[in-house]
Amino acid sequence: MSHIRKSIFSTSYITLFLITLFNQQIMAQFSYKIDGIVKQNGKPLTGAIVSIFDFQSEKVKELTTPATGLFSFALKPDEEYNIFITKPGYITVKLIYSTIGFTPDEAKKFKGVSNPEIELFELPEDPKLVTKMNETFSKPLMSIYYANDEKKMVSDDDVQKSMQQEFVKYQKQADDLKSKSNAANEIETRYQSAITKADKALTEKNYKLAKDAYNEALGVKSTEQYPKTKLSEIEKIIAENAEKEKLAKEKELNDKYAAAIVKGDKALSIKDYASAKTSYNEAISIKNTEQYPKDKIKEIDTIIADATAKEKAEKEKAAKEKELNDKYAAAIAKADAALFSKNYDVAKNAYNEALIYKPTEQLPKDKIDSIDKTLAENAAKEKAIKEKADAEAAEKARLAKEKADAEAAEKERLAKLKADADAAEQERLAKLKADADAAEQARLAKQKAEADAAEQARLAKQKSDAEAAEQARIAKEKLDAEVAEKARIAKEKADAAEQERLAKLKTEADAAEQARLAKLKADAEAAEQARIAKEKLDAEVAEKARIAKEKADAEAAEKARIAKEKADADAAEKERVAKEKAIADAAEKEKIAKEEEAKAFEKKYKQIIAKGDSAIVVKDFDKAKVAFNEAMQLKPTDELPKSRIKEIETLIANADLFKNDLAKKYPIGLTEEVVKEGNTKVTRRIVVTGYKGILYEKKETNFGAIYYFKDGNAITELIYNKETNIK
Repeated sequence: MSHIRKSIFSTSYITLFLITLFNQQIMAQFSYKIDGIVKQNGKPLTGAIVSIFDFQSEKVKELTTPATGLFSFALKPDEEYNIFITKPGYITVKLIYSTIGFTPDEAKKFKGVSNPEIELFELPEDPKLVTKMNETFSKPLMSIYYANDEKKMVSDDDVQKSMQQEFVKYQKQADDLKSKSNAANEIETRYQSAITKADKALTEKNYKLAKDAYNEALGVKSTEQYPKTKLSEIEKIIAENAEKEKLAKEKELNDKYAAAIVKGDKALSIKDYASAKTSYNEAISIKNTEQYPKDKIKEIDTIIADATAKEKAEKEKAAKEKELNDKYAAAIAKADAALFSKNYDVAKNAYNEALIYKPTEQLPKDKIDSIDKTLAENAAKEKAIKEKADAEAAEKARLAKEKADAEAAEKERLAKLKADADAAEQERLAKLKADADAAEQARLAKQKAEADAAEQARLAKQKSDAEAAEQARIAKEKLDAEVAEKARIAKEKADAAEQERLAKLKTEADAAEQARLAKLKADAEAAEQARIAKEKLDAEVAEKARIAKEKADAEAAEKARIAKEKADADAAEKERVAKEKAIADAAEKEKIAKEEEAKAFEKKYKQIIAKGDSAIVVKDFDKAKVAFNEAMQLKPTDELPKSRIKEIETLIANADLFKNDLAKKYPIGLTEEVVKEGNTKVTRRIVVTGYKGILYEKKETNFGAIYYFKDGNAITELIYNKETNIK
């Protein structure tokens, strides 16, 4: 029993192996591939996605078309493929390729290629039309299958023709919608372009260009109220500007006069008399009846005259001082040069000359003392040098004697060493010669032994070759004898075959005669049997026809059942694909939403950081700290806001370093002072915020004019009151 089980197992294993090997051979020889192209409006479409699924709805491969639009895929035998071709924002088309139905022999020999050209177009914006398209294109655009009767891959032309008609219909509808949308968009674009151009010109106060652009917008959309309203607004602005221009010209004269007076007063306060006179003369040219600038010019002339006289006296005094200083400096320079050259006598005389010009100066006195000290030190050094030279000469003589004695001893030692070395060399050479003679004898002995061994090896090889040749000769003679024996046996067999052939011919002739007689009998019997057989055949044909009809009915029912199951499977697949697409779309939307949220978060964070950095630049450290603390709440682990807060604390600790002069002098807030500058009452308001102080001035002249300034620059009364009205 065990033996039977083992045999069955072995047989099954071999059968499975042979089937597997057979299928592999078929696949290795079967060659059918798809070399297709995806187009849009007849041009190759890049980025199209080609997804290939097998009969079990498992994805086999996914390709993305390059700029050429081409895609390629090799099919396997006995398989059905569903191929989906699409691109984001485009329709999705379906192809079916079935290689089911090949016999093994047909599959081995089959070679072919399919070159489908697939046209895609963009989905329209109409959701209802898109839904209809999706329903229609869920059916295959092409169905290619193996036809057993034609022995080739063929297309289901009815399906293809029907789907092509649907394709053309929907493509035309999509193109019509796109054309209508483009026309409406073009009108809207022209209108919006004109409005944008007009709004920009209005913002820039280019009223002529704005009017032209608003009128252009009305030419595109004559019923729009917005450009009409803006045109009325422009007319009103132009009228107001004309009135303002009139008032401005009147004010301009006063402002120019005030600015010239302020400029002159400011130049006078910093003693820039030339600029002051120019400004006051400018004020007179604007209002020649005003006395104030004339008085200021007289005041400047007096100041200049006094300054000129004072400057002359100071120059004369400075000239005398300069002459004395120059002589003193020349003497010092001469002395310093001589001292540098160690010409001490000339240096002392020059320093004494400098003391004549400036007896109270300490430098020449110190230099003279230094020279005297140097001269004394030099004398001492010369004495020490002489003593040292004498000692060195004595030492040199002693060393010369010691060197001569040492050299004599060294010569004696070297002579002895040379004699010893010569004797040692003689002994070494004798030993080397003896060693060389021994080595040569050993070499000759080895060479003779190797020659003897080579000769013995040659003789042994010669003997071996002779023995081998003899054995080969014997083997050849034996082989020739065997061939001759086989030839003799073959001849005997041929003779026996000829005798057997002749006997067979006689037997066949006898048999033919008997067969002729038997045939006559058989023909009679056959005629009877044929009649009986015909009657039986007619009965069998009728029976087979009945069975064939029953079988055809059963096959039709089976095909109907399979078709229904396939339709149900297609519907289920469609539902599954739609569901997966809905899930993928939802996931993509969620992903995009999260990315947008992350971008918004990052943008907000960067804006807060920028706000803090800007506050640091203007030294508003409190505002900066608030911004960076807010940034820390958004990203608690980020080091940037933490480091910025540390920088701010350091800046606050060193706050006085950043304050301008006004901020250092005055407290935070508003400080008001009233002073008199000539005939002008000046009200000063110093505003200190953080680390910056700003000076605002209100100047009331004796002729009734009032002028306002911010850090020396003219401003209006409104700005003066607004920026200094601190509560």
